[in-house]
Amino acid sequence: MIIKIFLLVILTLGFLIFAFSIKLKNFQRMVVILGYLSLFVFIINPSLSDKVAHFFGIGLGSSLITYIAIGVLSLVNVILFVDTKINKDAITKIVRDKAIKDAKKI
Repeated sequence: MIIKIFLLVILTLGFLIFAFSIKLKNFQRMVVILGYLSLFVFIINPSLSDKVAHFFGIGLGSSLITYIAIGVLSLVNVILFVDTKINKDAITKIVRDKAIKDAKKI
């Protein structure tokens, strides 16, 4: 029981930090919320995760939870990578414009 509470606390904290730290598009927000809610339900009710896992041909419910977590975390990584690339490109453009303005003054 303690491990369930620990997993739920870590999952909730990670979700809250991610949800409030970057701007998400509606589709991305819905996928992350659905992934979080499914993980939450499967951790609370392991017998349900076993039934869903058997439906999809996965042996154990814990494996299903792991697969869902990997999928959600992969989506989070892609979103963060894209945001970082956008910010890098914007900073490069600003620095380039500043350098051109400074060069014209000389």
